[in-house]
Amino acid sequence: MNGGPDRDPRLIVGISSSRASWWALAWAVGEARRRRASLLLVNVFHTPAAPCAADYSPSLAGTPLDAYATHMAYGNALIETALQQVIGRIPSDVRVAQEVACGPVAATLTSLAWGDDLLVLGCRHRGRLRRHAPGSVARECARRAACPVVIVPEPLPSEHAVFSVADPGRSHRFRWMSHRGARVAS
Repeated sequence: MNGGPDRDPRLIVGISSSRASWWALAWAVGEARRRRASLLLVNVFHTPAAPCAADYSPSLAGTPLDAYATHMAYGNALIETALQQVIGRIPSDVRVAQEVACGPVAATLTSLAWGDDLLVLGCRHRGRLRRHAPGSVARECARRAACPVVIVPEPLPSEHAVFSVADPGRSHRFRWMSHRGARVAS
C-alpha cells in the first residue's frame, strides 16, 4: 500500500465535505506544481456497525443497500466535486490519484503518508476554546504522522479570500507541523 523505498514523494490531501479541506486541496495543488510531486486525494469514512433505516431502499420495499458501496461512491463523488469546485481541472503538470478508504480517519490518513510524503489537511477550528478541543483530525494526524504535516486553516469570512492555485502561499496562511516539531508560517 505504501510502495517501495524508491517511490516518489507525494502530497496526500484529506478530503471531506468541509470547506477547510477544500482550501487544503487548493494549497496542495500549488505545492505539487512547485515540487513537481504527485497528489493523492483521500476520503476516509466509517461504515455503520448495524444497518439503520437509511440503509434500506425506499423504492425497492425495504431492500438493504450495500453501505460500503454507497460510502465508496459518495467518497469518489466528493473528491470529484472538490476538484471541480476548487480548481476546475487538474493542471497538466500534476499527477493525481484518488482513494476512498474505510476506518478511523486520523489512523488511516497517517498510515498512507510516510517518509518524504507530505500530509495536507484543512482545519476549520478558529475560536480559542475550539482550538484546544480534543478530537481534531488534523491535530491527531500531526501527532501520529511519520512525515511532515501541513495544516491549512480555512480563512475567516471577513478575509474575503479566494482559492488561488497559482500563488497558494499568498492566498491564505498555513501552518506546517512535523511529527517532531512545529513551525508556523504566514
